[in-house]
Amino acid sequence: MKRITIIIISLIIFLMCFTGIGFSENYIFTLGTAGAGGTFNYVGSALANYLSKQLDDIDIRAITTGGSNVNIRLLNEGEVDFALANGVSLYLAYEGKGTWEGNPQKNLRAVTRTHAAVVHYVVAKDSGIKTFKDLIGKKGNTQIVGGTPRLIHADVCKYAGIDGGLIPETNVDSVQAADLFRDGHILWFITAGSVPEASVTEIAFSREIDMLDIGGELRGKMLEEVPYYFASTIPAGTYKGIDRDIETIENVSEIFCDASMSEDIVYEIVKTIYEGINDVRELHVGLSDLSLDNASGGLGIPLHPGAEKYYREVGKID
Repeated sequence: MKRITIIIISLIIFLMCFTGIGFSENYIFTLGTAGAGGTFNYVGSALANYLSKQLDDIDIRAITTGGSNVNIRLLNEGEVDFALANGVSLYLAYEGKGTWEGNPQKNLRAVTRTHAAVVHYVVAKDSGIKTFKDLIGKKGNTQIVGGTPRLIHADVCKYAGIDGGLIPETNVDSVQAADLFRDGHILWFITAGSVPEASVTEIAFSREIDMLDIGGELRGKMLEEVPYYFASTIPAGTYKGIDRDIETIENVSEIFCDASMSEDIVYEIVKTIYEGINDVRELHVGLSDLSLDNASGGLGIPLHPGAEKYYREVGKID
């Protein structure tokens, strides 16, 4: 009997060693991104893969979602553990404004900035669209329902003095929008992402494009009254056929989670990103300017204690 017991214990130890079962806990998390073909999807997937390789006990799996507002809902429903969103969506959700009127999401916590989401209003060059008022009556795409570009479009219409209800629109992701635009089913689309933005680069080689400027008095009003927008310029020559600077706006994109997420886990994630920042910057063009200097600014929601701990250790917050 004693010999049988020893054999059983030996088998258990063998299985623990060779099947990965052990006393240390492995954590598997999901990271909500956005629709295929957009910056969120590329950035989120790249970061999830990088972190999973660097952290022995943490595996992060990026999933395709409907974007910022959908990610906030999925987090609340326990369908994702971490997610990407723009500062505009997180600010409005946390404060209980806009879509979240009367239902503030005070559980939201920021982990780190990822990239600046620069707003692109792409129009067909032969569409006759030169100003935002010209969008009236001309069908375009404002992204998936729940995506931040829809909120940005509503703000642009508001400050441009346009009734958005007079502008017909579809609500599909970046890949589908590019197909519709290429085939002439829509005359314009809005997207927000890194510069250059993949879907815009691609479409510029198959159809002549132009872009609308968000500049001058319009941008001045938006920057003065809306706390989550910043001025941005898309340099001339970034996209085929665009030989002038495009004045526009941007807002910060970030990883966020629930306030209940483990402080130790968030700390390890943030530490891993910034201790390997040179490698992280190579993952995607949108991450190329990420640094500790801009990691925690303009996020729109409070920092998670684990992130706060790391930023305080390296002297980036008091």
